[in-house]
Amino acid sequence: MQNENNTEQNETMTIVMERLPELDEGETSTALENTRWAAGFVGAPLGAIYNDAGVDLQVVSTRTVRCLAVADHPYCFRTLAMMALSFETAGVELEVDPYTVVRPLPPDEEQREEEPEDAGLEVV
Repeated sequence: MQNENNTEQNETMTIVMERLPELDEGETSTALENTRWAAGFVGAPLGAIYNDAGVDLQVVSTRTVRCLAVADHPYCFRTLAMMALSFETAGVELEVDPYTVVRPLPPDEEQREEEPEDAGLEVV
């Protein structure tokens, strides 16, 4: 039973890279434009944590950044895919599997995702 639980946990923790989407031309261009941002992590204080767009990163060495968590939403996985390309281009290693935890969106974020953008009073 314990071995079965460990196997299941390992499978869920090592699939983040497989869930990253293919980037289109515009997203690839944006990621390449953000190479300077990724290079800014070189020499950042060890242990520093960066949170943006549902992705949590931590500086673990001079040229290594680890993804601690990603929110379970397509936008967040697309953002992580773009970050991965930015880091690769900048020569900074991005550690994802098996470290990254896929976490649910906070309840207030889920509610915003479900609300229609044009909600409000309708003028007749």
